[in-house]
Amino acid sequence: MFNTDRLCPGCMSDNGGEKICPVCGCESASQNPQDYLPVGFLLNNRYSVGLIKSHNGTETVYIGWDNSKNTSVKIKEYLPVGFCERKSGGAVSMLKGGEYTFNEGLMEFIDINRFIVNSELPSLMPVTDAFEENGTVYAVMQNISYITVREFLNKNGGALKWEQARPLFLPLIDTVKGMNDAGIVHGGISNETVLVGRDGKLRISGYGIRKFRCADSELESEVFSGFAAIEQYDSSKLHIDSYTDVYGLCAVLFNVLIGTVPPEATLRLKNDSMSIPAKFAEELPRHVLSALANGLQVMPENRTQNIEEFKNELVYAETAADKRPEKRVKENGGKQSSARPKKKGGTAKYVVISSACTAAVFLVAAALILTVFKKDIFGKKNSSEQSVSASEEAPSVDSIGAIDSGAEVSDVLFPVPQLTGKYYAELVDNTENTEYEKFQFVIKGKEYSDKFARGQICAQSLAEGTNVVRDTKIEITISLGPKEIKIANVKGLDENSAKIELLKQGFLYDNIEVLEKYDEDKDPGTVIEQEPKYGTQISAEAPVKIYINSYGGSDSSVSSGSSVG
Repeated sequence: MFNTDRLCPGCMSDNGGEKICPVCGCESASQNPQDYLPVGFLLNNRYSVGLIKSHNGTETVYIGWDNSKNTSVKIKEYLPVGFCERKSGGAVSMLKGGEYTFNEGLMEFIDINRFIVNSELPSLMPVTDAFEENGTVYAVMQNISYITVREFLNKNGGALKWEQARPLFLPLIDTVKGMNDAGIVHGGISNETVLVGRDGKLRISGYGIRKFRCADSELESEVFSGFAAIEQYDSSKLHIDSYTDVYGLCAVLFNVLIGTVPPEATLRLKNDSMSIPAKFAEELPRHVLSALANGLQVMPENRTQNIEEFKNELVYAETAADKRPEKRVKENGGKQSSARPKKKGGTAKYVVISSACTAAVFLVAAALILTVFKKDIFGKKNSSEQSVSASEEAPSVDSIGAIDSGAEVSDVLFPVPQLTGKYYAELVDNTENTEYEKFQFVIKGKEYSDKFARGQICAQSLAEGTNVVRDTKIEITISLGPKEIKIANVKGLDENSAKIELLKQGFLYDNIEVLEKYDEDKDPGTVIEQEPKYGTQISAEAPVKIYINSYGGSDSSVSSGSSVG
């Protein structure tokens, strides 16, 4: 059974009976806020609950202890904020008016996790138990050390070769297909939910109900920018299905092979363009480029429809055009050609994936005269077939859209343009603005910004007006837009109620710090001061301090136990 004298409630390691855990630094007397299960609560006569590790608005994850196997576990509880409340004894009660939404999510939650419990799919993060209790449902997972794909790439050079990625992804693709075949759409496939184990294998985690994966849901949702398909932003008009997971898988593979995250789907809807540096495109097999182009189409109707089709495009050494000969591009006077014409020289700069080209892949030449042809080379419907040319003579176009002008690259200097305030999508696909085509743009990162809207460039590594040679790399930072919350007034609330209110607003659990302060005119045990003051607009990731009126009369403003959790 759970032993608070020996097991740390924060990491479930043996703390030796110490008040402060020597492993994680957690206080042995730490407790969860009132609206969550208390530390030591026994579930299913087997699992003892520890501290909250995360809460995303719909699901709460606790660290726990399996008393039958004497091992630590993770316990996920279905607890949608705004649709239920915690009663005495741990019971969860539905709020009036939210019964349908609560029950719909509850049934889907238990179905997903029971499927995983009984599944033998190779790349699932294991769920060992799923059960109903306390008016809600729980899933128990192994507490195994994994790192996210994002962390893995940061530690391993930023990108992998296709030969390295292929054996990793094929079992993952088979696993997602198995889930889809069972009627389960993951909807949250990203570089945060695909994990890498010590064995080097990929595992998929982050299973959630469909409404949880929609930005416009009445539930608090979790949507991963760059990996979420367009239908997840407006689920009232576009249905979520297998092609949604195709988009997520393609986006993760794109991230692994190229080292960058695709632009957010909503930005691509306005100006649909993605570019691949030629150094990657030249190394990738043409059928892989084809599979990425087809799978990352913005609109579902243009996208690869299911996982099986995606796998076929990805692993077979032929392009989507090769598989649809009746719709292939006709060249050479209307005759179909499968041969790749020889290049005429010149240096390719980017591969551009654009649905305006309907899954075509282009190499944009780093030449003095830019020529771009938009062609339906993969056999999907092209509603805007056109060519833009500043030259009389058209360059050669190979079977994957490679364009070479044959022009010599000039050694003259060019002034760096002002990039801040420009939309990234405008930068990479503005084929008529040769000012941008003189440079290579590398995304350094993304950050929140009050000054720049989401998708705009908020920083550039080289100042405007700096003279550089052609093809100079310029690092840019993309704005995520403002990320601020008007902090609520929690004065007068007890400690647990204050924490819950701040959690509901979106502040991070670990960033809520509780301190003591004495005021003889205020009720003991209530919040008498908060930092920042209520009404202040602050980042959701910013630290928040609440001061509890102490019983002892001390006015020293000392911490009652450092950060919560």
